[in-house]
Amino acid sequence: MHDFLYDIMSQRERERILLLDGYIDSPGCLGVPPYLSPLARYIFGAFCDEEEFVIQYLTVDQFRTDIRTQKKQYPTDFHSNIIAQYQNYDIIIFITGVSVPGKYLGGMPIRFSELRRFPRYFPDAFQILCGPATVYGIGEEGGKPSVPVEKLAPLYDAILFGDPEIILANLVTHKKFPIRHYRDDLKETAHDVRPDMESIKNLAIQGAAIVTQHPNFSEERGGNLICEIETFRGCPRYKSGGCAFCIEPSKGQPQHRTISSILGEIEALYDRGVRHFRIGSQTDFYAYLHGNYDFPRYPRPNPEKIETLLKGIRELCPDIRTLHIDNVNALNFVLYPEEAGRITEVITEYCTPGNIAALGIESVDPNVVQANNLKGNANEMLKAIEIINHYGNEIGKNGCPKFLPGLNFIMGLPGETKDSLDLNLAFLNEILTRNLQLRRINLRKFLVPSSFSAQRARKITKHLRKNVSRYFQWKKHVRTEIDLPMLKKIFPFGRILKDVYAEKHDGKGTLLRQVGTYPITCFVPKVLQLSCYYDLVIVNHGFRSLTCLVTPLQLTRLTQKELEAIDGIGKKRAMKIQRFRPHTLQDWKDVVPEIWEKILVIQPIIAENEN
Repeated sequence: MHDFLYDIMSQRERERILLLDGYIDSPGCLGVPPYLSPLARYIFGAFCDEEEFVIQYLTVDQFRTDIRTQKKQYPTDFHSNIIAQYQNYDIIIFITGVSVPGKYLGGMPIRFSELRRFPRYFPDAFQILCGPATVYGIGEEGGKPSVPVEKLAPLYDAILFGDPEIILANLVTHKKFPIRHYRDDLKETAHDVRPDMESIKNLAIQGAAIVTQHPNFSEERGGNLICEIETFRGCPRYKSGGCAFCIEPSKGQPQHRTISSILGEIEALYDRGVRHFRIGSQTDFYAYLHGNYDFPRYPRPNPEKIETLLKGIRELCPDIRTLHIDNVNALNFVLYPEEAGRITEVITEYCTPGNIAALGIESVDPNVVQANNLKGNANEMLKAIEIINHYGNEIGKNGCPKFLPGLNFIMGLPGETKDSLDLNLAFLNEILTRNLQLRRINLRKFLVPSSFSAQRARKITKHLRKNVSRYFQWKKHVRTEIDLPMLKKIFPFGRILKDVYAEKHDGKGTLLRQVGTYPITCFVPKVLQLSCYYDLVIVNHGFRSLTCLVTPLQLTRLTQKELEAIDGIGKKRAMKIQRFRPHTLQDWKDVVPEIWEKILVIQPIIAENEN
């Protein structure tokens, strides 16, 4: 039994709440570990009155682990044991909302089948379902429609369609607890939304206390927990409807938080030990506190406000480890190049290296752009990529470029034809030809929103099924001909990556990543201690990952597998090295002259006793 349960059992007079985080992954927000979404923190902040409540945070992966443990210990009676373990809770709050599903290393979002099954483990608790999924459906896989939340309605006591932090905070303010006595009140307020962005200020600050309960947090450099910070909600292109498939324009005109509100939240998190932040919960970081719509297509960026925010964060958090952003709209660079250039310069100055500007290109096919009201055409996107490269391709202290573009493509959008993929590939080849750098390229199938009509959804899914083989070949070509050479350019053989966090064992190796926005996955062919930071040297490349060794290297002590991992060595040469065990650089030249140049590249980081 978890230690916190003993505390809860001894304090029966207080309302006992379990916040079960099924994770959020939407166009404007990440909440899958190591990310922690703002919503989870806001809800936690609503219940931070310790005289009234005991609130426990649990990720869905922790809950799954508990279930697996009970199954292993009590294979015939695990269900009743799980019920007994969690029977002391009065309220269970499920958070969920995945509208851009992907592949995850740090956790797996709660699935629709689990949202159906998990309520059975809390038969005596009042169960609440909330998060973006209540409005936009439960998305699990690209190419398939989201599942409407109405299918779960009979299993939950309340489904909150509005802003759950506001609905629940109002209940707390008006002392409407025990909550089961106010079921009708919840139904009446289930669609309530924030009156303004200042209404979350105190919730955000109080909710910082949640981080000490997160499995990715530790006092050592904050673990690898990265807190997502919200700056504004809504889409600056709301007047034109924004991208036709996106959920953000439905939130309406952008509503911005004040700089002081954001700094107050970050200071509270920093004081709790958080050292990694991503200003990511918005549609376009460059549009924060934007100016007028001097061009109808998009508002004028505000470099002064953005510099004030970033500079303020660095002054408040002198020992910050990660400060990254996320979404960027290419129209900033097309319509307001001077302001966009200044913001890019400010980002490279105040943010930490490894930063990525996620450009939602989706497609450069003019037909698809028009049919989906996308942001811009190929030439406009290229201009944004060029400007970001101009300011951001310098290598930072951690071994990563300071700030590079990241591209998102969606397969299967309305208007797509057999020529669309070819146009997208030609666009990527143009970037490669111009010697521009892309930090990552996301390729995913269109996730059909639950709001689409059945007829429209069937048409799209039929198109996706019909083109499965073409998508596969196209993705393979992009990974081989674009991703791999791009990766070798950005992360060359012999580059040292600093502060890489060991997250997961993979067979007889370890998967590691730096903390940040879409960090590159590093594989080390050795079982390392997890939840620790390492400095690595790059020795090989995959399509979207790197093979590395822990540095400083001691070549004479490398295992067979570690030697094989070095580009150019392979199994036979590794066996030869093991047989002759060269000690000096001259020995290495004599034993494996074919890879002598590669040995010279990593020679500066060889231990002194091997020179």
